[in-house]
Amino acid sequence: MGTWFGRIPARRLLCVIDSCFSGGIGAKVFIPGASVPPSQSSATPLDQLSGEGRIVLTATATTEPAWEISRFSHGLLTFYLLEALQGAEEVRDAGKISVYRLLDYVTRRVIDRATQLGRPQHPTLRGHFEGELTWPVFRPGPTYQAAFPDRSPKPVTADLSSLETYGFPSKLLRAWAGSIPALNQLQIDAINDFGLLRGDHLVVSAPTSSGKTMVGELAALLGAMDRKRAFFLLPLKALVNDKHRHFTKTYQPFGLRVIRATGEVADDIPDLMRGRYDLCLMTYEKFASLVIGCPHILEQVGTVVVDEVQMIADESRGANLEFVLTLLRMRRRVGIEPQLIALSAVIGDTNGLERWLGARLLRRTERPVPLDEGILLADGRFRFLDSSGAEQVTGPVIRRDYRKDSSQDWIIPLVRKLVGEGKQVIVFRETKGEARGCALYLAEALRLPPAQPALDSLPATDPSLASTALRDALRHGIAFHSSVLSILLLPTSLPLSI
Repeated sequence: MGTWFGRIPARRLLCVIDSCFSGGIGAKVFIPGASVPPSQSSATPLDQLSGEGRIVLTATATTEPAWEISRFSHGLLTFYLLEALQGAEEVRDAGKISVYRLLDYVTRRVIDRATQLGRPQHPTLRGHFEGELTWPVFRPGPTYQAAFPDRSPKPVTADLSSLETYGFPSKLLRAWAGSIPALNQLQIDAINDFGLLRGDHLVVSAPTSSGKTMVGELAALLGAMDRKRAFFLLPLKALVNDKHRHFTKTYQPFGLRVIRATGEVADDIPDLMRGRYDLCLMTYEKFASLVIGCPHILEQVGTVVVDEVQMIADESRGANLEFVLTLLRMRRRVGIEPQLIALSAVIGDTNGLERWLGARLLRRTERPVPLDEGILLADGRFRFLDSSGAEQVTGPVIRRDYRKDSSQDWIIPLVRKLVGEGKQVIVFRETKGEARGCALYLAEALRLPPAQPALDSLPATDPSLASTALRDALRHGIAFHSSVLSILLLPTSLPLSI
């Protein structure tokens, strides 16, 4: 092998040795006792192959075995090398592959993955290159696609119908079309470049309203339609209940069974224990307690979506979330490894979270809907930071209403202007009383058309003061919500919510 390698007429050469040809076994493929120059008599066969302009990457150190995972159909080194060669975002530079970044990426991914399995494996690099080295992105050709059609799906586009190549039924795609008429770039990148629908683990960091929740839904639904169950984990009971209503309405007509578990009486625990579900929504805490007490439920699951992962830094809830992620990570050591999709708002340094989870990081900072964050000045002008971070002052955008010499002197004309422009408005107030009062004085001042669908949905037997005030506000197109209300009804046609 050493002779063949030396005869390759290349100024710079990379040799990758995986599986039984790596590590300690690798030395055995070379001719024992072959004569070497005196200056190299103490070198190993791999050292003799490498050198200036020649690099040898082996899957392990000399005392370690190389590992395979059945779901990869490759050794760890080969799997991540193929992933990198096909243009993983982490190794691309101006549309080409940086070989240095490729070597670093493959080495880190193998080490992280093997560590999670409790089976150390450390790829070893010998030799060096001078100067920068890049390759074009490798793509499977027609011969490969003909031999392995299931591994070569067509890339998806913004058109929802392109998801049919992954097995999503056309009826479901038509049902989505009302709320998401097209896939956005975040969702396209997650599928085409980050293996979302191939079962790869993924951490998605993107702004609010960027469509990252749909990234989790796509992975969960693909598994559910193949009768592989999915968990959706959320931090709050209210979020679980809201998502349960949405999933039930959207997916139950397609035969998917949607249940929830939050620690309340209405939980579907018997169905969860017996596996009679396709999608189960849970709080972090309920998931942790169930997996510890009934570990078999995780063996039934193909996908786990963890929403609001940025809460791992929260002082009160972060420990619970970290425990949940640790449970998922440690079960891999006994061969239980559902696909993990972690969804997060935009955060700074992830501190290696994606490496700890054995996942890739899909990070985007662009907002599909621009957000102008600023302050309404007393004279009606708007002071804000634009997308470049520069301070801007526009206006005056409103003229103050002289009413009670309070905040409503500015809130009423501002809301009137925004609603008049066809925009929906949410006003946050500090207390329950302020939220209710703000809704009522806006209802009286603006006299918007009634939100009849919301009025018709309210329970007729609730005589509470809060329910009565909510009805009064809804008659003029305004709603409010606070902890004294058991449900929140906000039709998409409702222009204003407090």
